[in-house]
Amino acid sequence: MTRTSPASAVFVGTARDCARWLPDVLGNLARLARLYERTAFIFTVSDTTDSTAALLRDWMVNRRGRVIDLGDLATRLRLRTERIAHARNAGLDAVRGSPWAGYRHLVVADLDDVLAAPLDVESCARAAGWIEASPDRAAVFASAAPRYYDIWALRHPTWSPHDCWHRIWERHAAESFEAAKFREVFARQIALPRQMRPIEVSSAFGGLALYRMSYALNSTYAGLDAQGREVSEHVAFNEAIGRAGGRLHVFPELQVQAPQQHLYNADEFDFRWRAMMRLRETVERYRPAWRALNDRP
Repeated sequence: MTRTSPASAVFVGTARDCARWLPDVLGNLARLARLYERTAFIFTVSDTTDSTAALLRDWMVNRRGRVIDLGDLATRLRLRTERIAHARNAGLDAVRGSPWAGYRHLVVADLDDVLAAPLDVESCARAAGWIEASPDRAAVFASAAPRYYDIWALRHPTWSPHDCWHRIWERHAAESFEAAKFREVFARQIALPRQMRPIEVSSAFGGLALYRMSYALNSTYAGLDAQGREVSEHVAFNEAIGRAGGRLHVFPELQVQAPQQHLYNADEFDFRWRAMMRLRETVERYRPAWRALNDRP
């Protein structure tokens, strides 16, 4: 294929022990695929102990694409983010080496509980159309209900300007883990109304992203920073796209279900922190944090 098609997409995803969610996730991906005239699917699997690989292979019967089993990465790559970046790059390399590299969009999807709840396909169609409305729009990322959760992958000048977990891991000795997590994560996990206009960011993910293929295939995932620390693999990938002139946006209308394990859970905190969260929620009802994002040009 020598030219792009306006109605084509390659779906990519990585999986490890996702068998319990895959029937619902794959159902969502099948519905999204109907938005395009032509589709292909490339899934990478590693370190799995359940039926993930078999389920994906069965689903791929009569569909274009492949399932890549990378085997036991943990013995070769010690850190989790390094393994995830390796798996994502393996999927991208497979796209680059295929006839599908000329397809219009790259849809990057998590294959776990993030995409297990039913998706609003019409909002996905509007997100895809919004990308196509301007040539410098390189990607849109899902928002989430009840709150935007994926702070680690998020980069925005005021909302999340730095690596939240580095600030937590490297906090001052006098500061508790709870205090640092409330400041760096929970305070940034805000509810975004679906009717908000897209929010320009330097990086995001949130379990589902639609990229222009031409931008995505010129970028690479990285799970470690220059100091060898674990980082969200999406940050390096997205920031490279930004340096190439691509603009990236969180698309509030497109929502996934935020996994509870990534949100505030009252049972994990004592009375003081539970009271602080209730106070924060009360303030947010009268002064929503999203308004400051909407005020930006």
